[in-house]
Amino acid sequence: MSARPQLDAVIFDAGGTLVRLDFEWMGEAITRRGHPVSAEALRRAEVEGRRAYDHSFGRRPAPGEPSPALGTRGDIDAYYAGTLAAAGVPAAMTRELVEAFQTRHRTPDGLWSRPVEGARTGLDGVAALGLRVACVSNSDGRAEHHLKHCGMREGLEFVVDSEIVGVEKPDPRIFQIALERMGLAPERALYVGDIQCVDAVGSTAAGMYFVLIDPFRNYAAAGMSSITGMDQLPDFVTRTFEVPGHGAPATAPASHRAVP
Repeated sequence: MSARPQLDAVIFDAGGTLVRLDFEWMGEAITRRGHPVSAEALRRAEVEGRRAYDHSFGRRPAPGEPSPALGTRGDIDAYYAGTLAAAGVPAAMTRELVEAFQTRHRTPDGLWSRPVEGARTGLDGVAALGLRVACVSNSDGRAEHHLKHCGMREGLEFVVDSEIVGVEKPDPRIFQIALERMGLAPERALYVGDIQCVDAVGSTAAGMYFVLIDPFRNYAAAGMSSITGMDQLPDFVTRTFEVPGHGAPATAPASHRAVP
């Protein structure tokens, strides 16, 4: 029987992993337009939004269309539209609703404005195992703000935001930025995310381990490690890896200490 790999750090995605869409607000916005839908229905339908985003990822711009900005290499409109369709929202309402979602996202707190259920338990639990924790996110420069707004910034050494560093997932360089700040080899780190085309592809290309958040066990590719909730992460880690300590937090070497 082979020994379990050694692990020193867990690096998290932000949206869909530590913070989530405000399904409650979205459900109310749809209901006001004449089609009652619950937050729970949207939460269950969201996996189809992920699949639509995976399918759209890497689309080349049409002639005359500007290249997509950082954080938008996949089609976020397709993500919203896929979610709405799976929730049974009439197609005729899609354009208006997607525009409403985008307008809400442009407000200071945005649309990714609620903590993921179990995320605080998962983050604190892996830190209690002696593992270092940080975040790498495809975002618009506001990843740290959203994490603070949702009470999820505390405990993270730093946040790498694609808009700020100028490179986005799945490019392995964005993960390398985080690993270099920690002074860690990629095989000593686990990435936790929710989108296969950016999170799984990018982190594994960087040489890291990966686990997918797959709440209803209907999204992960065959053979891909997955958990149904963030509260399961500490148990997954202890079953899969050797961890450094008995509750004492790992300490970053002074030369690699992260700048918030």
